[in-house]
Amino acid sequence: RAASEMAEVDDLRKQVEEFAVERERWEEERERLTDELDTLRNRCQKLARAAAAQADVPKTEASVQTEPVEFRAAGSGGDSTDAVRGLGNAADGEASAGALGGGRLPPVVEQMLRCPKDEAVQLKGIEALFAQQTQVDGAAGATTAPALQASLEAAVAVFGNHPGNRALLLKACQLLSVLLAEPGAQQQLPVAVLWQAAQAVVAVSIQLIADVAASGADAAMISAKTGSAVPNPPKLLNWFLSLLSLLLPCLGPQLRNQAQAEAFVHDLLANLVSKVLSSAELAPQEALVLKCVQLLPLLPMDPWLQKACLSSGAVHALALAYQRWKRSPAGSAAVTSEAAFPKGIHVAVRGVFADNLELCVKAVEDTFVSDEFVCLEVLDQLRTMERRRRGTFRDLDKDHGIVGKALNLWGWHQRAVLEAQDPQTSPSREVLVKVAELLNAVILKLPPLVLLQRMKEFESSEVLQRLALFSIHGSAQLRLQLAVNYVDNGVVPAVIGCMQLLLQGVEGAAGAPANPQSAWVEAAFGLLQDEALPADCWPYLSYCLEVCLHVLSHWSATKLSLQKADVLDARAAPLLLAQGGLVDVLAEVLDPKAAGVELIKQPPSSLVQKATETLQALFEQNGHICLFCMQHYTEVRQMVSLGCESLCIDPLMDFPEMQQQAVSLLLTAFEKFVEDERLVRKILKALTGLFESSYQLVSWFLKHHGLSDLGEYQSLDVHVEAVRAVCRTPYWSAQDAPMLPEFVALLAQLLLDSIEGQSDVASKDVFKPDGTKKRLLDLTEAEELVEACMSSVLHLLLIDPQPPTVLRVLARSLSRHGTEEANTKLVVDDLDDEQGGPNDERAVNAVMKVMQVFPSSDRVQMNCQHLLTSLLGE
Repeated sequence: RAASEMAEVDDLRKQVEEFAVERERWEEERERLTDELDTLRNRCQKLARAAAAQADVPKTEASVQTEPVEFRAAGSGGDSTDAVRGLGNAADGEASAGALGGGRLPPVVEQMLRCPKDEAVQLKGIEALFAQQTQVDGAAGATTAPALQASLEAAVAVFGNHPGNRALLLKACQLLSVLLAEPGAQQQLPVAVLWQAAQAVVAVSIQLIADVAASGADAAMISAKTGSAVPNPPKLLNWFLSLLSLLLPCLGPQLRNQAQAEAFVHDLLANLVSKVLSSAELAPQEALVLKCVQLLPLLPMDPWLQKACLSSGAVHALALAYQRWKRSPAGSAAVTSEAAFPKGIHVAVRGVFADNLELCVKAVEDTFVSDEFVCLEVLDQLRTMERRRRGTFRDLDKDHGIVGKALNLWGWHQRAVLEAQDPQTSPSREVLVKVAELLNAVILKLPPLVLLQRMKEFESSEVLQRLALFSIHGSAQLRLQLAVNYVDNGVVPAVIGCMQLLLQGVEGAAGAPANPQSAWVEAAFGLLQDEALPADCWPYLSYCLEVCLHVLSHWSATKLSLQKADVLDARAAPLLLAQGGLVDVLAEVLDPKAAGVELIKQPPSSLVQKATETLQALFEQNGHICLFCMQHYTEVRQMVSLGCESLCIDPLMDFPEMQQQAVSLLLTAFEKFVEDERLVRKILKALTGLFESSYQLVSWFLKHHGLSDLGEYQSLDVHVEAVRAVCRTPYWSAQDAPMLPEFVALLAQLLLDSIEGQSDVASKDVFKPDGTKKRLLDLTEAEELVEACMSSVLHLLLIDPQPPTVLRVLARSLSRHGTEEANTKLVVDDLDDEQGGPNDERAVNAVMKVMQVFPSSDRVQMNCQHLLTSLLGE
C-alpha cells in the first residue's frame, strides 16, 4: 500500500512539473503575441497616416505577414535600434540632404550595396530598413524614390547572393513585402527592378522546393522545433508566394511579351506552381497550397500564357490538388461552393480556359477526358463563351469538330458511371449531364443541312441521334426546314436510320437486347433524370415519325399546288420514304411477331397510334406503295387494314395489272383473316371499290376465279361483290362494247354454275374433267350469288349500248352451258343467225331450272320472270 501511494505521489509530481513547463511556454507565447500586436498596431497607424496624406494615389492591396520575434532574434547580434538611429541621423543630417538633393543613399543601403556577400552586413541592413518601415514617426513617410529603389535592389540582391541562408531570405522577403505594400511604391519603382525581384524569388523558391523533395517531409519540418531560428521551408515558401502575389500584378506588360517572359513563366508554372501543388511533402500545408493556387489568376491570361499553363502541367497539378482535397476530411465535410480552397482552384482553372476554344477542345478531347473536375469547368466555359459571343458553337463544330469529341467524352464517362458502385453520386454523372446540355445547344445552333450531315457522320452513335431528335422535336422551325428541303438534305435516310438504330436496342430474345450498347445508353439516359430526355427509345421513335409526317404533308401540299404530280417520281416523298425502309420499321412497331421480329418490350399504344397514322398517310399518298407493302407483309393485319382503306381512296384505275394484283392479295387476305369480321368488311369494301372502277377487272376475276376453283369451305362473298359491282354501273360506253359478249357470257356461266348439281328433288354429285369431285354450293350461298347475277344481267339489258346485243349473248350463253360450244368465244357479228336467238328453248329451260331450284325465293323468282319476259320477247 505504501508503495502504491508513493507511485501516486510521483505521478502527481510529474504532472505538476509538466503543467509548470506548459505554463512557462504559454507565458512566452503571450509575450510574443503582445509584441506582435504592438508592432501591427504601429504599422496600421502609419499606413492610415499615409493613406490620408495620399488619398488620390491608387493603392495596391496586399496581405503582409511579419515575424517581429525573429527580427529580435537576429543571428548577427547587431542592434536594430542603433541601425535605425543611424539611418535616422543620416536622414536628418548631411546624408539626408544628399539623398534628397544630390542622389546619395542612406549609409545602411550604401553599405549593403558595397558588401553584397557579407551576410552580417546584409542582415543588419535589412533589420534596420524593416524597423524604419514599420515604426510610426514623422520621418518614416519621407523615404524618397531613389532610396526606396536602392532598398529594393539591396533586398533583391540577397536572393542571388545568399540563396542558402533561409533566415536572411526570410527577412529580405519580409522587407520586400513591406516596401511593396507602401502607398504608391509600386508606381515609383522601375518595372525592371520589379521584374528582377520576381525572377529572384522564383529561382530561390524552386531551389527550396528541390531541397524539400530531396530531404523529405520530416527533414523539411525539423527547423520548426522550439528554439530554432531557421524558418522551415513551408513557412519560407509561404512568404515567397505572398511576395509574388504583390509582384505579378505589376508585371502585366512584361508577362504578355512571350519572347521576354517565356522562360520566367515556364519556371513559375512548371517548376514552382506545379511542384508545390503536386508535392506530397507540402500537401498538408493547405494555406501554402492555396496561395500557390491564387497566383494563376494574377497572370494576364493571354492565349500563349493559357497554353503554357496547360503544357507546363499546372492544370494537371490543380486537378490533382482538387481531388486530394475532395478525399480529405475537410473536403468531405465542407460545402464546395463556399470553401476557399476549391473556390480558388475553380477560379484558376476558369482563367486558364477562358475564351480559348482551342484549349477547351484539347482538354475534352484527350488531355483531361478522365478528369471530371476539369471537364465540368471546360464544359461550363464553352457555354459561357457562346453567351458572350454568338456563333461560338458553330465555330466549335466547323473548326474543332466538337460533336465527335463530346461523344468520345460521353463514352468514357458513360462507362465510368455505369461501373461505379453508386452511379447517382458519381462525378461522371455530372459530366454526362453537361455533355448532353452542350450537344443539345450545339445542335440547335447548326444549320439543318449541317445537322443532318452530323447525324449521318455519327449514324452509329445512339447518343447523338437521341439528342438530335430531341432538338428537332422541340423546334417547329427546324422540323419545317427539314421537311421543305427533304430531297436535297437527306433527311429521309437520316431519320429512318435513326429508327432502325433505336429498334436494335429492343430487338432480342429472353430479355437480352441484340445491341448491348443501346442498353448502356438507355441506362445512362436514365441517370440524367431529365424528363425531356427519357431513357426509353419509344419517344425518340415518335419524334422520327413526326418528321416523316411533316415530309409527307409538305409533299402532299406541293402535289396539290401542281396541275399534275407523278406519284412514281423518284423525288416523291412517299417513294423516298418507302425505299428508305420506313414501312419495315412501321411493320416492326405495329406487329413485331408478324414482321418476323421479337422485341424484349412492347411499344406503347401512343407510338402504335403514331405509326398507324404514318402508314395511313403513306398509303393514301401512293397506292403503288400500298400494294407493294401488302404483297410483302401479308401477315400484318394493320398493314392489310390500312391498305384496304387506301385502295378505297385510290383504286388504281390507270393500272389494270396492279388492280389484278390487288384483287388477288385481298382475296388471299379475306380467306386468311376470315375470323376477323372488322377486317373482312374492310377487305370487301376495298374489293367493291376496285370492281366498280373497272369492267375489265370484274371480267378478269370471273374468268380466272371460277366456282370450280373454290375450296370446300371457301366463301362466295368476293364473287358476289364482283357481280354486284355491275349493278352500280351507270352506263356501258360504246368503246367498251366489244368486251360485252364475253362479259355477259361469264355472268351466265357463273349463274348456271352456282346451281350445278342442284335439282328440285335432290342434289347430285358433279365431277371436273380430271375426275375430281366439284364443290356443290349450299342453297343459301347459291341464292345470294344467283340473285346478284340476275340483277346484273337485267341491269346490263337496260344499259345495253347496242341492243339487243346483251339479250342475244345471254340467250346464246344460257343455251350453250354444259356443251362443247360453251368454250367458244362469242363475237357480236356472230349473233345474227337464228340459232341461239331470243326464242331459244334451251335458254328458257335454263332460266326455268333456276326458278325450280329456288322456288321460295321471291327475289330470284321475280328476276327470273323479268328475264323470261325478255327472252320470250313478250
